[in-house]
Amino acid sequence: MARLLGACLAGVGVLLMGCEGMPTVTIHGPDETLRLRAHVLVAETADERRMGLVGRREMAEGEGLLLLFPLEGEVCITNAEVVFPIDAVFADALGRVVAVERSIAAGDPSLRCHAPVLTVLELTSGAALSVQPHDVLERRP
Repeated sequence: MARLLGACLAGVGVLLMGCEGMPTVTIHGPDETLRLRAHVLVAETADERRMGLVGRREMAEGEGLLLLFPLEGEVCITNAEVVFPIDAVFADALGRVVAVERSIAAGDPSLRCHAPVLTVLELTSGAALSVQPHDVLERRP
């Protein structure tokens, strides 16, 4: 996973060609308007979720990290050990956006908790400006 992250997060040029092997996440409004599209790495295990974006210097526009949890419930994230600001989109088991946390400061140890949540999409700060609760998040291989 780290090797793929390094290759795909290396720069915008990679994104313009697409990043093979990385799933794509889209978020659509209730009227099917595309609000966001991002190539993502997927963190499924407890260790992958715990590491999150720790150790990354930055993320390019159009890239993100999708955290998948085994059960829908209350999910909390922190940006304590991350050196850049992020936006976080929290979605339930049906992909409906439950909450959007924007501009979480680099190094912010505050917990951001929402329920019911099964997935969290972490993006560069400002990327989720158009995303609203009740939008729908979909992952494509």
